[in-house]
Amino acid sequence: MIKSKSGFTIFEILVVLIVMSIITVFAIGRGRVTSADVKVQTEVLKSQLRHAQARAINDNVPWGIQTDSTGGSYWLFRYNGGFNQIRLPGENSLTVNLVAKGLSMTPGIYSFDSYSNNSRGSPHYEADTSAAEPSTAALPSPGQQITVSDGTDSYIILVTRNTGFIP
Repeated sequence: MIKSKSGFTIFEILVVLIVMSIITVFAIGRGRVTSADVKVQTEVLKSQLRHAQARAINDNVPWGIQTDSTGGSYWLFRYNGGFNQIRLPGENSLTVNLVAKGLSMTPGIYSFDSYSNNSRGSPHYEADTSAAEPSTAALPSPGQQITVSDGTDSYIILVTRNTGFIP
């Protein structure tokens, strides 16, 4: 009688263990999601800045994004002798609370020229968040940097001087 041998060889067990360890390394490496939150909020802020610029180009008054003094929250404004808050598209309230998301951004007033100016949509920055009106000074070269951070990871938005292009 021929006896059948059943079971796994040492070589087969080692191959399975090596494959499992490679899969585990990739799974642990992708487990960090806070960086994704910062990146997503950075992309949202970029689109909201573009929205403010488009509104300014099509209006007779400046539009922009203003933060609180710490950069923990921001809102869309239309400047018509005063800062009038407007709800951003897709948001449930007038302000976007970054602190609740564990994030912050460079504080300031980011505004864009209006249709009535010769430089439609050109960007301006005012560091003083309590200023009575948006700045009319040109941005430094190559433009204004806005940093969105969670304390560990940071992403930079560059608002290009003169044109307001946001890559």
